[in-house]
Amino acid sequence: MKKVQIIILLLGLLTIGSCNQEIKDTELRYITNSLKKIDVDSSYKWIVILPGLGCHGCIQEGEVFMQKHIGNSDILFVITKIESLKTLQNKINVKLKEYKNVYIDKGDIFSIPTDNAIYPCIIELENRKPSRIEFQSPNNRRAFEKLKSLI
Repeated sequence: MKKVQIIILLLGLLTIGSCNQEIKDTELRYITNSLKKIDVDSSYKWIVILPGLGCHGCIQEGEVFMQKHIGNSDILFVITKIESLKTLQNKINVKLKEYKNVYIDKGDIFSIPTDNAIYPCIIELENRKPSRIEFQSPNNRRAFEKLKSLI
């Protein structure tokens, strides 16, 4: 009886692990294709995708990060799914159109087709391709802290 329970548990864990990998592969493919569509400049080392809709606390942390680091030319900020650019600019007290490293995603090119789309996404680039993807979420509250330590 115990052997059966252990086998069922292992199969369950393998299934969960493979689903997580499929989600990560989907996100990586989607982001790679999105970057090709906008022909991202090779000078960027990081991309921060900030959704306008989703996890309020996580998005707010992303907005504060953007406000403090908007002048960093190594980071491309992608603003997607926003209801009002004017409201966002007033909220963070930054005129986004004045910065070359801000991409306003009006066509939802960066609307990631997974449940993680509601969280800010931090992408590390190598040769204009994503090498690492991390989401700031309730389960990962330190993504922006990690980025701060790397820039």
